Amino acid sequence: MVDAGMDSDGADVQRGLAALGAQVDSVRGILLTHWHNDHAAGAEAIRALSNAPVFFHRGDEARLTGAASARGPRRWLSDQIPEVGVLVLLKGLLGEAVPRPITAGQTIDDGALLFDDFEVIATPGHTPGHVSYFYRPARVLFAGDALAVVDHTLRFMARPVTVDRTAARASFARCLSLHPAIICPGHREPLITGVEDACATMRGRLDANCPWPLLG
Repeated sequence: MVDAGMDSDGADVQRGLAALGAQVDSVRGILLTHWHNDHAAGAEAIRALSNAPVFFHRGDEARLTGAASARGPRRWLSDQIPEVGVLVLLKGLLGEAVPRPITAGQTIDDGALLFDDFEVIATPGHTPGHVSYFYRPARVLFAGDALAVVDHTLRFMARPVTVDRTAARASFARCLSLHPAIICPGHREPLITGVEDACATMRGRLDANCPWPLLG
């Protein structure tokens, strides 16, 4: 499973599994792209229910394990924010960590191979420890928030949520260098047709050092 939903109790993931005719104990591994709540809030709940290992890059470790969690009034305020829509992301950014710290995780490095076929691709920029996963047999790139797909077009992530745009540009270029056949972003729908042309267009924009749009 790549990323772990937005609900800290794992309810949204369980609904998705049920729609596929699967149970939570069928999860063999939880591969996190980064620590933001809209991607990782349910990781600990699903780990506890499935006993599956959780993998993440050490660059985001402190926020996933709770070591970097805010304290005092800021933590209290974060706890009051409901897990609804865009508020999920705000809740995490304010609290500086996922709401349920991961108690048993495994850190991964660039180039590692998980479950024989998922290659870890370091793609920092959106967060320091952001990674993507490249499923080699079908050349599917699970890119998290290293990039965006909007109306079947590759786009940058929004500027306000890209903490290091220099690193993010390099990460975007690295994603394109993999020549994926399918691109699964962290939001909206995957890009499954015209992928090669879309990659060529974005590669040209990166080579031209085009400005980073405010909203991607």
